[in-house]
Amino acid sequence: MRGLALAAALALSCAGAAEDRASSATSEAGAFADRARAATAKYRDREVAIADGYRLIGDDFPGMGEHWIHIGLVFDAAYEPTRPEVLTYVTLGGAPQLLGIAYALPLLDGEVPPDEPAGREAWHAHAGSVDDETLAPHHHRSGHADHGPRLAMVHAWVWLANPEGLFAADNWAIPFLRLGLEAPQQAAPEAGKALSLLTGGAAYVARVVRAATAPGTLDEKALQAVIDRGSKKAAELVEQRSGTRLAPDGIAALGAAWQAMWRDIEAMLPAEAAARLATQATR
Repeated sequence: MRGLALAAALALSCAGAAEDRASSATSEAGAFADRARAATAKYRDREVAIADGYRLIGDDFPGMGEHWIHIGLVFDAAYEPTRPEVLTYVTLGGAPQLLGIAYALPLLDGEVPPDEPAGREAWHAHAGSVDDETLAPHHHRSGHADHGPRLAMVHAWVWLANPEGLFAADNWAIPFLRLGLEAPQQAAPEAGKALSLLTGGAAYVARVVRAATAPGTLDEKALQAVIDRGSKKAAELVEQRSGTRLAPDGIAALGAAWQAMWRDIEAMLPAEAAARLATQATR
């Protein structure tokens, strides 16, 4: 009995410690977000960001938007919460909207990113251009697990809530926002990915598939037909919205449509290409 009592006490103590750590992490994240918002509020006017040295690099990505990078801050090789190297914008109604920020540090072999702002695991590594790396499953590689020169990056969605968390690399609330829809508070990344097919994401999916497939092995017409079916299904589900909100079953149906589209895509590809696509962050 004494052993059981001690075990129960230990379990309660561990649970309490875990809750304390989670509460502390939440508090620290909130304080960080407040500080970052205060420092970047001026950049909600993108002209101010341009005047301060930020420049567009890469494309407008479905789950990220545009990356505006300050090269001078990148190469000072310092992490400073109030001076992000990257600002992420999405154009809505013809006007750019600041949605998030990112920190970027060049690392040499043996170097690791800092623990701030969310632990080293939150950082991911780039070894090529932003465009090239976004067509590869880079968000599954930590910023400290790779060797050799690389650019470590961590996103922070301080101006648009991210259902998957403040420091998640992609924010699949963006497609909801682009369509004037209310994003779910709980994570529903597949639904957001399906909606992205209606706002430029269809072309991006085709690029991702091409990048993973050997030349001459892809039936372009068949691929486009599958993507078109997925886009049509997403459009039909959006038409069923109530005001700016999609019903929970509609969000679930969007996720199912996204998965069905990818099953059809992978069924037409060589096994090696399908395996590569299975590791895609976008998939």
